[in-house]
Amino acid sequence: MALMQVLKTYYNDQQMTDTNSLVNALMEKPEELSPIITHLAGREEKKFPLSFLTEGVGNTKSIDRFEYEYRVKTHEVNVRPVVASSGNGAGGAMFTVTFPDKWFIFPYTLVSQSGVLARIMEQPVPDAGGYKYTLKLVSPDAASAPADDVAAGALWGMLYANVGIDFSRGNASNWTAPGLVRSKIGTIRKSYHFSGNAKDYVAQFTLPMRDGQTTKLWMDYEEYRHMLKFKEECEMYYWYGAKTYDDNGVNQMLDENGQPVLSGPGLFEQIINKDTYSTLTQAKIEDVIGDLFYGMTDATDKQVTLYTGIGGAREFDKALRNYYGGATAGGGSSNYLQTTEAKFITGSGRNLGITGYFTSYDHIDGHRVNVVKVPLFDHGPVAQASKKHPESGLPLESYRMVFVDQSSYDGENNLQMINKKGREMLRWAVAGSVVPKGFASSDTRASDIDGASVHMLKTAGILLRRFDTSLDLQCVAS
Repeated sequence: MALMQVLKTYYNDQQMTDTNSLVNALMEKPEELSPIITHLAGREEKKFPLSFLTEGVGNTKSIDRFEYEYRVKTHEVNVRPVVASSGNGAGGAMFTVTFPDKWFIFPYTLVSQSGVLARIMEQPVPDAGGYKYTLKLVSPDAASAPADDVAAGALWGMLYANVGIDFSRGNASNWTAPGLVRSKIGTIRKSYHFSGNAKDYVAQFTLPMRDGQTTKLWMDYEEYRHMLKFKEECEMYYWYGAKTYDDNGVNQMLDENGQPVLSGPGLFEQIINKDTYSTLTQAKIEDVIGDLFYGMTDATDKQVTLYTGIGGAREFDKALRNYYGGATAGGGSSNYLQTTEAKFITGSGRNLGITGYFTSYDHIDGHRVNVVKVPLFDHGPVAQASKKHPESGLPLESYRMVFVDQSSYDGENNLQMINKKGREMLRWAVAGSVVPKGFASSDTRASDIDGASVHMLKTAGILLRRFDTSLDLQCVAS
């Protein structure tokens, strides 16, 4: 992609006409230019990583309604717990085990939590608490099933169906259908006003075109600064947004005009896996990442991004430094960083510097986790209201670590932005004694004020298609 630039300059009506204003371009093609502006703003300010890694890189869809639905298939669980049992199979005798449902199929062979194999000998029958299965140990050398294997809560799994030599009958197969998830998108607005003595500053953009060429567009510089603030407010909605409707889809909030206020769930509300930590360790990182990757059985291009603030980035770096270069849990040294080259120390003599910080982690499964800083976690309203870390004084929100599954499932990215078609980015002006630069007469509304106002609107929401393969890890140090 061609380099994007923003230059601050004075308005020149010979060079900067309404035909090449960014405002008019956005009015004509909001679905095309909105991702470009997100990409540009993401590169310029780096304040909007969630917007940048969805809309800014093309992981976005535009729909015709305020509501959307999609199918999702979570990790399939093929084990069942014991509800009750009778006997243990000693001496080749039949014994019964009650499971909570009829998931296991006759005449499959089951495996206990200790590895004992037992074949289902009859069709299961309804029983108190579930279905009663009649089993027989497969191996004639097995004395009996261990007591722990037939105790309530013990897990069993289904392996294969072994049948007689002749006259065997067909059995059946289990299957699970993807669940249907329905969600909604909301509308975010921002307006600003200025007097008739507004400055003549404009921002000039160099944007890429589909044919590999570039084009120069412009907009009022003050509006550009407000647009960045609007992007930040949208980013807050994507992270912290809460849905205004109940589980049945019934909206619970009306505005002053009696109109429904629709808001879809932010990313935090969609992530179902929650955990806490006080001091981060490499073992915690490895366990967390391992659990996430383990659940991505049907993913392609597996990728997890760790979103965090300054505190979380420091904690991540410190945990890996302590593990690879410091003391181990047993009190010894790991000696992983013994090297003849200076990897962390630069300079010589009295002029020394420290460099090199851990910003990624390669898991033993062969997948990489990259760290992306979220300025909102450090300086946003939630961070400012957050309790402080006892050692650093930074907000505890700055230590929040959000491991987001950004893999692909069925050819689609797991993390997407959903927009309302035609409302990906709307902007218009209310002209008074002055007309905001870049707005044609067809894009303005009349007012008698000695000044003008500009309005921005976006109808969108963030979508996490697989909500069980991400983790919200919060710091609780006190």
